[in-house]
Amino acid sequence: MTARVLKAAELTGLQEAEAFRRRVEQARHDERAEELAAARAEGVVHGLAMARAEGAAAVERLATAMEQLAQQSRAQHTAHVDAASRAVLANAIDLAEWILRHELSAGTKSLLDRLAMAAHALLPHPQSRILVSHEDHHVVQPWAEKQGIAVEVDSTLAQGDARFDSGSGSVEVTVGAALRVAAQALGVDPVQAPR
Repeated sequence: MTARVLKAAELTGLQEAEAFRRRVEQARHDERAEELAAARAEGVVHGLAMARAEGAAAVERLATAMEQLAQQSRAQHTAHVDAASRAVLANAIDLAEWILRHELSAGTKSLLDRLAMAAHALLPHPQSRILVSHEDHHVVQPWAEKQGIAVEVDSTLAQGDARFDSGSGSVEVTVGAALRVAAQALGVDPVQAPR
């Protein structure tokens, strides 16, 4: 093969062809770059839309989970309140049983103790009197004489019950009164309580 020397006119044509080839290649490169940029932008928009949709779904799942937790919390609170109420009621029943056992077993000594407490609770008055049942009269009379208090029989009172009246007030000294005080201390209205 022999080497050929190119003339200037041939060289210019080759240079123009090379320049054209480079422009075509650059145009293809630019077109690919634009397509990639458009695809990238489309991917970003698509990704943001997916992220927003997933975020909205996550918020809904979170709201549902929080509502379930709130319901469980309310249910547990109700269960705890119910258990506490049952415990208070059981204690109230135990207290009432203890009061009744104590009152009924102590008999007149308990009545004298309660009358002494009533006498201390009320201001002394010359017209003080104690109303008692017929069965308790003989036991209360000696104690009342020492205190300077008149004793009268009230046939409406049960054995172990009494009423202490003085000019400053009146005290009901009965097992029922003790139970009403216990019920009121527990926040139960004994008049409105279910039977």
